[in-house]
Amino acid sequence: MSFPLVFFDAIIDVRASLGAVLLGSLLGAFLSGIVTMQVFLYYKFYSRDPLHFRLLVALTWVSDLVHTGMACSSNWSYLIGHFGDEQIIDSIIWPITVTIALTAIIIFFVQSFLAYRIFTLSKRNWIFTTPIAALAVLRLATALVSTSKMIQLKRYSLFVESISWVFTLSLSLGTAVDVLITVTLCWYLNQSRTGFKSMETIIDSIMLYTIETGLLTSVMTVLSLICWLTMSHNLIFLGLHFAISKLYANMLLATLNARKIIRKQSDYSMSVVLPNNRHRFGPRAESPIPPGMQSPAKTVEICVEESVHNHVDAYSGQDTYSSSFASYMEPKPSGQSRSLES
Repeated sequence: MSFPLVFFDAIIDVRASLGAVLLGSLLGAFLSGIVTMQVFLYYKFYSRDPLHFRLLVALTWVSDLVHTGMACSSNWSYLIGHFGDEQIIDSIIWPITVTIALTAIIIFFVQSFLAYRIFTLSKRNWIFTTPIAALAVLRLATALVSTSKMIQLKRYSLFVESISWVFTLSLSLGTAVDVLITVTLCWYLNQSRTGFKSMETIIDSIMLYTIETGLLTSVMTVLSLICWLTMSHNLIFLGLHFAISKLYANMLLATLNARKIIRKQSDYSMSVVLPNNRHRFGPRAESPIPPGMQSPAKTVEICVEESVHNHVDAYSGQDTYSSSFASYMEPKPSGQSRSLES
């Protein structure tokens, strides 16, 4: 039996096709377990988040679970239902098409969330947000077109021959959006620097986190794209593609769940205890009060509390930085101190 193009060589490499799908499904199931754990942590610690954020998390979680189920179903069909059937390797079964569509939907959810963060962080600057949003929509559209063509053609060989450029464009757009989001977020965070050491540390931490998460999803997408362009005769690209949506879902939930940790790291207080205020200015002056009538030595404590709050705000998606300082001075007998927090 012959196939269009040369999807198979003389010897069918089952390991590079069905083996890749199996390994990709196992990796995806592992990452899906991490997503589920993060979802439970989110609803435990952020149950008061706005409704649209809680719905976003719920939709992402349900989509991820269905994606995992479809990946498992495809393995059953390939390895059990059609055991020994060499022709099945070239067949695009319907659970595979569902995983392609769900991956596109999950990526769109996450990229839209990050675009919204940029929109609020930039004080509603459409110049930066519009290109990102437009590319994210185009990425979703090309992925859905790929899905519909896969359903129509039913064979990988026909898909590669007729409309492979759409799938290539979809993966390329996904990488481009990730890079744009990462660069824009880092640029705006860098503009938020005030020179204050604690805030600098916080901003550096967020920038590093942004780069790491954006790099992880971009690398996986690029690897899938490279395998698709260079080895379209096997299904290694598909095995990698199974993990992409899981990484995006984990990135979304990790971003939301990291807020409490960032707030705790940003709070600190400092107390400065000064000696008797008569020693503050110049040399010690002779007291006009007779020694027997002098009051006990007193100290003046200046308690300065600074709280630098970094909010990855669940309501606005904006990183908000605010500083509050409170100082209180009151002379009191030695050995006693009093402070006032704002």
